[in-house]
Amino acid sequence: MVTNGFVSNPHLNTKLIIFYAKIGDSRAGRKVFDRMTVRNVVCWTAQISGYGKNECHEDALLLFSEMHRVGVKANQFTYASVLNMCANAASLTIGRQLHAFAIKNKPSYDVAVGNSLIDMYAKSGEIEDADRAFGEMKEKNVISWTSLISGYGKHGYGSKAISLCKEMEDEGLAPNDITFLSGLFACSHSGLNKEASEFFNSMINRHNILPRAEHYSCMVDLFARVGQLEEAYSIICRNNITPNASLWGAILGGCLSYGNVVLAETAAMHLINLNPDISVNYTVLGNIYATAGLWHKNCKIRNLMTHRKLKKTPGYSSVDSPRSIYLT
Repeated sequence: MVTNGFVSNPHLNTKLIIFYAKIGDSRAGRKVFDRMTVRNVVCWTAQISGYGKNECHEDALLLFSEMHRVGVKANQFTYASVLNMCANAASLTIGRQLHAFAIKNKPSYDVAVGNSLIDMYAKSGEIEDADRAFGEMKEKNVISWTSLISGYGKHGYGSKAISLCKEMEDEGLAPNDITFLSGLFACSHSGLNKEASEFFNSMINRHNILPRAEHYSCMVDLFARVGQLEEAYSIICRNNITPNASLWGAILGGCLSYGNVVLAETAAMHLINLNPDISVNYTVLGNIYATAGLWHKNCKIRNLMTHRKLKKTPGYSSVDSPRSIYLT
């Protein structure tokens, strides 16, 4: 581009910004952005989105503020990009400001912005605000419904999530595989065995959607959580799927709760073979041995971790410090 004199082409430069964002080099993308003499809303949004994808949240917000100051009007893709960033960073304070700004500048925000608002509020723990944003949307698509269903499921409102699935179908929208995954997740975290089985069968028999490993993981997790470990294990054995870490992890978690040492060893063996460097699998198996009084096996696991130089990753909490973006 430089050799052939195309460095001033805004369309090509925008493509370059997107390219650098996708390979994780937002700094190089910003150099392309800064040398552009003519910038439209598309290139601003591309750089903001690139910062968000690479978790450069502060840079994204500063650029969004600068975009506003120089008089470039944000479009629905700009708002959606910044709101998605707030959702992934659980930045509720800034998300609320963006919501207010979107209403002020575009009272009837479109589907993409509405979906991003639902996702942002749901991931930030404000499920009532997510529901309110959903209700304010004049037009909804499958993503809108699925985002709210997922939000209710993650916060333990399994019955509400299933009710929304039925309401969605009554509105004439067919659920997709992600909708069913969200519904099954909601059931597994609320102990809704019967509803989950009906939902799973509906996905296969009524909507002709073949279950993926993630759908089976939800079913395995559901049975493991309520102590039906043999049923959970039989799902893995009788279905034509390649068990992944999520499936065996659900089994191992259930064994920890209900003290099934034999099945725990099977699950842990598969997990360690799949991911030998993940310390939590060793730790959970060691805790199961300790609870059962099998201290000699617990010591073997600890020694194996020491031999492989594995350490348990410490837990941490994330705090949303009150920040502001200055938009006038």
